Amino acid sequence: MGIGLCRTEHMFFSPERLPIVRRWIFHTECLDDLDHIKHFQRSDFKDLFVAMNGKDVTIRLLDPPLHEFLPRPEQVHERVAEECGFGTDV
Repeated sequence: MGIGLCRTEHMFFSPERLPIVRRWIFHTECLDDLDHIKHFQRSDFKDLFVAMNGKDVTIRLLDPPLHEFLPRPEQVHERVAEECGFGTDV
């Protein structure tokens, strides 16, 4: 038995990764953040394949549901605005 579906977007909820994903969502032209995401995925996939030890796994590469990554409007404050590359006058 293997894993039916590995949703890779769940790999980005850690505190050090979430701001990078948020910036990438808002600034799609920023290749630096995309390079970080690629590095995270390669590292995570390597660990996943080692852990699976030859068993099957289906990976959904990246389909970030925005409601899981972005705060609700009432939760937006200066820290989140700054993390996403906006000023504090949001």
